[in-house]
Amino acid sequence: MDGAVIPVQANTPENVTTATTPTATDTMSLQQTVCNAASLGWAISELLGRCFQLNPANSVEIDWSGDKLMKLQENFTPREKLYALMKYIIFLADSLDVSACAIEDDPAKQRYIDVLHHDVRLFIHHNLDPMLGVTFEQLRGRINQNLFYWDLNIHDALQDRPTVVDKAYLVGRTLASLRWYFGQPDVIQDSSYMEKICNEYVPMLQPYVSPFATGAMTNSLNPWWHTISSGHVPPDPTGDAPIELKNQANIWFSLATNEREAQSYAPASIKSRGYILKVFAVFWPFFLIGALVLVLILALLLYVIVSNFNLLTKEVSAVIALLAAFGITHTLIDATGNILQKAVSEATGTFKGTFIDNIKHSTQQEAINKATFIPPLVQKGAKTIKL
Repeated sequence: MDGAVIPVQANTPENVTTATTPTATDTMSLQQTVCNAASLGWAISELLGRCFQLNPANSVEIDWSGDKLMKLQENFTPREKLYALMKYIIFLADSLDVSACAIEDDPAKQRYIDVLHHDVRLFIHHNLDPMLGVTFEQLRGRINQNLFYWDLNIHDALQDRPTVVDKAYLVGRTLASLRWYFGQPDVIQDSSYMEKICNEYVPMLQPYVSPFATGAMTNSLNPWWHTISSGHVPPDPTGDAPIELKNQANIWFSLATNEREAQSYAPASIKSRGYILKVFAVFWPFFLIGALVLVLILALLLYVIVSNFNLLTKEVSAVIALLAAFGITHTLIDATGNILQKAVSEATGTFKGTFIDNIKHSTQQEAINKATFIPPLVQKGAKTIKL
């Protein structure tokens, strides 16, 4: 999330004060805590997945002789991304006060986060020193083990917080696993657990993320989970997750961590146009009945004029019918104008619980659901999953 810029005062004697330094928990709102918990859950799953995607490749020699310019790096390597992710995890763990979890069976009582930081630094080296007495695979297994048990400790530590904080952590961890565990054997989540994530835990985030975000996540999570669990999602040519899943995961992360508002995915013009059309679709019987009554009055007027030879009667009947027709026409035009004006003005307004407001909400949710859902590319020959 974007942070506000805080002006810095000069340390002159008149504005220097002595104050107790507040902890991260004291200064952080519940909304930010929930978002950080979702980010930490996501980052831990991503770290584990990246470790199993990293290959022990040889390093590339860079010429620092000064004979030619070496431009500054534009794209970061998987190793650099892995180390940056570890730094991000340290920041999030500190903000949630879960970095103090220590390894119980370690005589030195080292913290999980310190051991992980050390192991990740070794892991990203291209060539491990044989003197370390550990192989690339053993180091990866050690990282996996420490992440496994630290995750349990984080879950226990978050029980002292509001329930939504722990659930946000689980949501972030689970959404990331669909992307970063892709292609790994025996890592499919349990169906009952995924149902809880979709139907219970994700909706709990609604007050702490942008409007429509939880509905959009549930809308895309259900079909992706069913398709992945059935084995119908083919990998890309390199064996990695398909581009559709990568793009969908980017949207999940943005919505779950409040990095981006859900409404920014759907253009306002599309939401407003669909909303106004739906309002008319709901109120069309009213317009139809008014038009039919108007036609009936005109037909009766024509019948009276044709069938009656009394000139006075014709004139009186014509005046009465015209007045009635004028009244109905005015009512229809006035009602149409009011409905259209309210529909247009409410297109960027807030919800107040009225019937038209409910139409607006459902229309916007549908537009955002469509904009934030990237359909999975199903393998040829696989049956389309109906949800």
